[in-house]
Amino acid sequence: MAGGADSASIHVIVQYVNDPRPERQAEYDACLRRNLDNPSVKAVHDLQERDDETIPDELARHPKLKRSRLGRWMTFQDAFAYANQELVDEVCGVTNLDIFLDPTVNWSRAADLLRKQRVVLCLSRSELGADETTFRDRQLLRWAFANSQDAWIFRSPITVERCDFGVGTMGCDNAIAHRIKEAGYLPLNAPQQYRVVHVDSARGKTFQNQHDIYKSEREGKGPPRAYPERDGQYLLPDIDMVKSVDQILRDFKATEHDRYAVICDVYSRFLKVTNP
Repeated sequence: MAGGADSASIHVIVQYVNDPRPERQAEYDACLRRNLDNPSVKAVHDLQERDDETIPDELARHPKLKRSRLGRWMTFQDAFAYANQELVDEVCGVTNLDIFLDPTVNWSRAADLLRKQRVVLCLSRSELGADETTFRDRQLLRWAFANSQDAWIFRSPITVERCDFGVGTMGCDNAIAHRIKEAGYLPLNAPQQYRVVHVDSARGKTFQNQHDIYKSEREGKGPPRAYPERDGQYLLPDIDMVKSVDQILRDFKATEHDRYAVICDVYSRFLKVTNP
């Protein structure tokens, strides 16, 4: 991928970890390296879970890497609190460790959007192939990526309630979208305009086996399994894939009453009754 031409505009917040599988660790390190080398990234902030994590010297010495002791698995609440305290009036992105921002994207355009509107970008991922080309997961395409996001980009300070659950928790994607909407922001999934790339080949992870992999990697490690989506969820299809509400209702085989309820929601969204 060629380098982008826009100036540094985004602080990336992650939690670096060590993995016992060398191939998986190499993927984590590759994503961290790409984010550090991205000219659109001002700095990468590692909120450390442990003091004994080993990081390659070339990355540890990078001038754009900032490390801060957290002492636990990072939650959205932790990431937002760090941004509010350390990065006031900056554009920040919370990402999973196996994600990097595409350096060919004009991220300054995204930063301008977030400075002007109460929007939080909740971005679905593209996959990185062995030949360095990107592609989109066919299973996630079926739902227009509505149930899968891997990067959350916002302008600090931000206030979001009930978000004390881990970044990367199963169900966190739609749970944090719900909390962001509750807080009065528009959660916006525009992954074709603002591409983030996922590097995850070593585990052989697929849509079908993701729950088994999650269980094997998380069970007995860190906090107990949480189900944040049970307290509210909001699905975010790719804005550039979904253009017709009628088509969506047909796809879901909505009943006449379901269609009517959606029409009522549209009326109530755009019209207000005012009496003299």
